[in-house]
Amino acid sequence: MATIYLAGGLFNAGERLHNLYLEKYLQKLSYTVILPQREALKFFDGNTFDVNAIREHCKQQCTDPDNVYVGNVNGADADSGSAVEYGMAIIQNEGAVVYRTDFRTTPDKEVGLNAMFRGKETIFVYYPCFFTELDQVEAYYEELAHRIHYAICELS
Repeated sequence: MATIYLAGGLFNAGERLHNLYLEKYLQKLSYTVILPQREALKFFDGNTFDVNAIREHCKQQCTDPDNVYVGNVNGADADSGSAVEYGMAIIQNEGAVVYRTDFRTTPDKEVGLNAMFRGKETIFVYYPCFFTELDQVEAYYEELAHRIHYAICELS
């Protein structure tokens, strides 16, 4: 299977936990997952991050033709770093997958997704999250991973 560059917010506990759950189920589908929240630790000296090194490393990983860009575009506006990485990825690799789990809208009436994420070279996965109990979390992420897998297959 392919290697996935999993882009998205990574600065708070909810975003980090989301990324870890999704990584878990993508790995069960035999993907290797590059998780930027983990990769950034390579550039931490115990006190500060080398942000220039992080930027260059992320640029290399998201534009590598052997990697598939998969980006989280949730929220009122997509994470700005993920948006930049998306732009680099589609220029270099001519294809990407973006996904949205926000349930406040529907794909045919989607207004929260910036039009720049709607290019013909992009597969859009919409899988709204409605779980309310912890025992529903695993099944949700398993299905989200499968939907992302099918989108990656469409890119090929």
